[in-house]
Amino acid sequence: MERENPTTARATELVELRKGLSLEGHIAHTDTVDGYLDEIGRRMIHGKPMFLHGPTGTGKTSLARYAAQHFTGRTAEMVYCTPQTRDTHIWGKTGIRAEGDKGAIKTVDIYGPLTRAMQNGSVAVFDEFTALPREQMVFFKGVANAKVGDTITIPGNGEITIAPGFQMIFTANLKSEKNPERQELPPEIAREFEQNNLEVKYTPKEEAYDIMLARLMHPDGSLTLSRYDLATTLPKLCEAMEEIQIAYADTTNADTARLVGALDASGRKPGLKKFVMTQGTVEAILESWGSERQLSGEKSFAEFLDARLATGLTFKEYPEADRVLAAKILASKGFLRTKTAESLGLPRDVFNFDAAKQLRGTNGATERLRSESGKEVHLSLKEVAELDPFEVRGRRMAEAAQDLLREEGPEDQFSADMKKRAGKIFGAENSDVEEAQTQNKAFLNKTFEGWYNAADAARAIDKVEAVDPATQDYGALAGDTNAAEFGAYTLNPETQGMDFEQLKTFVPDLSAFNGKPLHEVMKHVIDTYGDQYYVPGIEYWKWLIENPGKNPKGANIKDGKYYFFPGSVLRGRGGRWNVPCASWYGSKWNRHAHWLTHDWHGRCRVVLLEK
Repeated sequence: MERENPTTARATELVELRKGLSLEGHIAHTDTVDGYLDEIGRRMIHGKPMFLHGPTGTGKTSLARYAAQHFTGRTAEMVYCTPQTRDTHIWGKTGIRAEGDKGAIKTVDIYGPLTRAMQNGSVAVFDEFTALPREQMVFFKGVANAKVGDTITIPGNGEITIAPGFQMIFTANLKSEKNPERQELPPEIAREFEQNNLEVKYTPKEEAYDIMLARLMHPDGSLTLSRYDLATTLPKLCEAMEEIQIAYADTTNADTARLVGALDASGRKPGLKKFVMTQGTVEAILESWGSERQLSGEKSFAEFLDARLATGLTFKEYPEADRVLAAKILASKGFLRTKTAESLGLPRDVFNFDAAKQLRGTNGATERLRSESGKEVHLSLKEVAELDPFEVRGRRMAEAAQDLLREEGPEDQFSADMKKRAGKIFGAENSDVEEAQTQNKAFLNKTFEGWYNAADAARAIDKVEAVDPATQDYGALAGDTNAAEFGAYTLNPETQGMDFEQLKTFVPDLSAFNGKPLHEVMKHVIDTYGDQYYVPGIEYWKWLIENPGKNPKGANIKDGKYYFFPGSVLRGRGGRWNVPCASWYGSKWNRHAHWLTHDWHGRCRVVLLEK
C-alpha cells in the first residue's frame, strides 16, 4: 500500500493512531512505540524481567501496562513503589475475616500484587522501582530467575507455584542530579538488568505531530482547523516541546540558548529543573479544544493554545528560572504572542530578544496571527493524510523512487527520463543541488557580510534543501521564524545547471496585488504560472549579480525595479524566510531579500523564465 497508494497508507496509520488513543488512552502505535514493544516482547518470550527507564513523562508506566495486556491478555498487577513500601505491600500478609453467623474468625492469606501475578500467570509492574529503599529492592534477587512451575515461598503466606504468563516489568527514573532522591540499584540487581533494560525517550517531533492530528480528528477521520495551524502552529508546538524536553533532560540546545539569549557570561547553557512539556501535557490541552471552541465563541486555536500554555507558565510550583526559559523557548517558536510578560508573572524583558521581538512586532503581527488561525477549514481524511510538515513521507517516497529506479547494467533512455522526473518530484537530483550549494557558499557569505557584518556572516549555517515551488506553502513560511537556522535556504531542483543567458525572461503583471503581503503574491505566481514557466531562485539571483554586463533576453529587467525570484526562500539573521530579489542601479545589480510578510508595491516584479 505504501508503494502503490502512499496517501491511503498514511490515512490508515492515522486511523490506527486514533483508534489506539480511543481504546488505550495514552498509547499511540507509532514506529517508536512499536519498536519498544518489540524489545519488551522479546524479553518476555525468554522469561526475562524488563527494566524501563527514562525521563519523567516519557510514558514508561503506560507502556509497561499496555505491554502486559498486549502480550498476556491479562491486566497487570501494579506495585506502586514509594519510600514507605514494605514487603507486605509486595508479597501480601496474613489477615482475618468473619466466618458464619456466630462471629467465628478465620485466618486468611491476603496476597499482594506480586503474589497474585505469580498465582494467576500475569505481569507484575513495579512502577518507580528506584523510589524503594535499597533494602526493599533485595526481594527481586530471589525471584529474578524464577521460572514457570517453580515453587516460591511467600513470606508469611506459605508457598505458591508460578503459573504460565508470569513476568515482571520495572519502570524507574535513574538516580541523577535531576532525581537525587532516587536510590541507586544495588550492583547485584543492576547486573540482572544489564542486558534487559530499555531507555524510553520522549516522542520524536514527527510522531508527536501525527499523534496531535489523531487527537484532533473527528470520528470519521476528518479534521477542522486552519491550514495555518496545521502547517505552522502544530509543527512549531512539536519543535518547542522537543526543545523544552532537551532542556529538561540535560541542558538547553546550544543554538536555542544563543537564540533566546540564555547563555551566561561564561557561555554556559541553562537547563530546566522541574518544568517539562510531555506528550501527555499537550494531548490534555488538545482534548479540551473541542469544548473550548463552543464556550469561547470566536477565539482562535492560536489564542486558545497561548492561554493553555500560559496556565502552565504561571504555575508558581515551578521555579521562576524554569518559567522564564520555557517562555523564551515557546516565544522563539512563535507562541505567547497574545500574552504579555506581565500577564505571565514574568520579568518585563522576558521577550526582549530578536526572534521574539520580530514575531511579536507592532505591525499587526498578532492580529494577523488571530486572523490566519481563525480561518478554519474542514479537511477530509485524505487531505489530513497529505499533511507532512516534517517531510517524513516525502523522504520515504524519494527513497522508494530511488530503489525502484536503481538498476544493474547500462541505463536505457526510459530509466534515465524516469530518474530525471523523480529528481524533480522528490528532489532526488542531489548532485546538482550539492554542486549549487558549493557554488553558492561564497556568494551567500559575501551577501550576508554586506547586509549585516562579518561576524554574523560567519555564523550563518550552510543548509540547503531542494523544494519544488509548487509544493511550497508560502503562507505557512510567513509565520515561521527560527534564528538558529539563519542562512538556510531552498532551491528549485528544476532550475539548477541551466544556461540562463539563452532563456527569455517573462514578467507577469501583478499590479492588482499592490498592498497584499508578499506570500500571497508568491502563491499566486506559482499557482498561475508554475506549469508554464521555469521559476528561478538563488541560482538566477547569483548569475545576474555576477554577470552585470549581460542583458537577459526577453523583458527588460534593468529598469531599477525590484525583481523577485520565488524559486528560493532564504532565512535572514532573525530567522524569517525571505524571497531573494535584485534591482539594477547604474552599472550593477543590488542584492536584496524581503520578508514574506512584507507588502507588495508598485516597484515590485517577479521574474520567470520561458520554457
